[in-house]
Amino acid sequence: MLTIGRNQEANAFFELSAAIFEVELGPQHERTLTATRNIRKAKRTVLNIKPEYPALWSFAAPNPLPKLGKKKKKKKKGKKKK
Repeated sequence: MLTIGRNQEANAFFELSAAIFEVELGPQHERTLTATRNIRKAKRTVLNIKPEYPALWSFAAPNPLPKLGKKKKKKKKGKKKK
């Protein structure tokens, strides 16, 4: 996440992993220390504040089957007027 520029998500995952490692492995374990180093590294980087979401459509596409959406009008059967 950090290498693709999603710093806020990376920081959240690093803090979560550091807390889990500290509880399970202890504060002086190698993985705990690595997770805390990664937290400091993530905080040093410039945060990108823009929200990240994919574009749903880049252009409006015409309906490939335009006749399927329209219904034909039925003729009413009945007595003819004189």
